[in-house]
Amino acid sequence: MAGERWIARVLRTGAVMSGSMFVASLALELLPRDESVHVAIDLLRKGAASMLLVTPVARLAMAGTLLGLRGEWRYTAIAAGVLALLALAVGAGFQA
Repeated sequence: MAGERWIARVLRTGAVMSGSMFVASLALELLPRDESVHVAIDLLRKGAASMLLVTPVARLAMAGTLLGLRGEWRYTAIAAGVLALLALAVGAGFQA
């Protein structure tokens, strides 16, 4: 049961952080247009999108680790395999 709470915390934290970054970028829209404001808005929005993409990966890593600690080696291996495939896809995407 504690493992499920940790996974929920990871998902909740990722969603709250991403939402906060997006709301902060919207708040910056109210400021007068300046180059530094535009850069900050762009960085916050890219960070929010990245956080939304990274959160499920962190959840998968957390679940694989917790399952491994419980002795569920089959599911740990599956989680590790999925993470390896994601890493391979990201690596191939950077080289393209």
